[in-house]
Amino acid sequence: MSYGKSQGQSDQRFIVWEKNLPFPLPENMTYPEGAIDIMIHRAGSDNYGFLHDAAIVEHKKTLFAAWYNCPSGEMQGTSLIRGRRSKDKGLTWSDTEVIASDEAKKGIMYVPVAFLSFQDVLYAFVSNMEGGPDLVTRCEVFILNEKNNSWNSSGFITGPFIPNCSPIKMENNNFIMAGRMANQPGQKPTIPAIAISHGDKLTEKWDVISLNYHAKLPVGENPDYPETTVIVDGQRITAFVRNHSKCPIRFISNDFGRSWSDPQIHNFPFASSKIYAGRLSTRQDYVISNLVSEGYRNLLAIAVTPPGKKQFSRVWKIRYGYSDQLAAGPEWSYPCAIEYGGHLYVVYTSEKHHCCLTIIPVCSLRVD
Repeated sequence: MSYGKSQGQSDQRFIVWEKNLPFPLPENMTYPEGAIDIMIHRAGSDNYGFLHDAAIVEHKKTLFAAWYNCPSGEMQGTSLIRGRRSKDKGLTWSDTEVIASDEAKKGIMYVPVAFLSFQDVLYAFVSNMEGGPDLVTRCEVFILNEKNNSWNSSGFITGPFIPNCSPIKMENNNFIMAGRMANQPGQKPTIPAIAISHGDKLTEKWDVISLNYHAKLPVGENPDYPETTVIVDGQRITAFVRNHSKCPIRFISNDFGRSWSDPQIHNFPFASSKIYAGRLSTRQDYVISNLVSEGYRNLLAIAVTPPGKKQFSRVWKIRYGYSDQLAAGPEWSYPCAIEYGGHLYVVYTSEKHHCCLTIIPVCSLRVD
């Protein structure tokens, strides 16, 4: 493991949501025009009653969605990665398949998964936990063998690192993957971090860099679940990190993720849950997250910037409260997204039981 050098002290409050624009109330938010909602997998239909932390990728015109499954409770007993495929742009889905499981009965829990399709190869990056829930040991990479349709391990790329988002290729030809880390194997990963590849050597060792050397937030406490996401803009990387709603934080790197600012408190009302961010083909940054609301994770929303701008200025609901159509809710959380064929495919979990999908036309997210 390595640690980024500090790039200086942070200001008191940074502008992430447009400064002079009031943030809308949930009841005043609309849904993106033309969005479609689909249930990918409903837990309880097999031997796995717990489902969480979904991921999605497009590979050779097939969509792959996956999550981690446990028999009853979160990381109780066993935990494996399972998923489904869609060949009709997300409208229907195949039977479930296993991507990573403890077939050898070594006591390994697989939690969670991040996908990457690159140069006709589909990769799945999965953290290993041993000895108990959240005790991360290393990050393993699996590759889809398309000849026999099986997933095979290609070894370990890092020590105790959990991937939270799909790898993104940077202009220096390295990939960056956002997540969190522990200082030693077998510890809880309470430090926000990123992993950086050495070019396209994706199955070899990645460098893991802490965003925060002391593992402290601006008010001094230790973060519990500092799940991390990034927006890549040339050599400038913006990282949003999960924290309690009274102190939302981000970090900034100006050297392709090798060193990071101190944590910066900002004005976007993230709730305490996983955040997923990225950049659309329209040059708009987006961020998908739970927002502060009266219910527990009952509001999942997407915010965007105008093309080429830095501040978010428009937000739409993705899910809010119970859905009669999906027969699920009112809790929605842990999003992941991929742009494909003019649409943004957003997967997320409901009640830690179901994997759901919202397909949003990218044109519906345009702002001036």
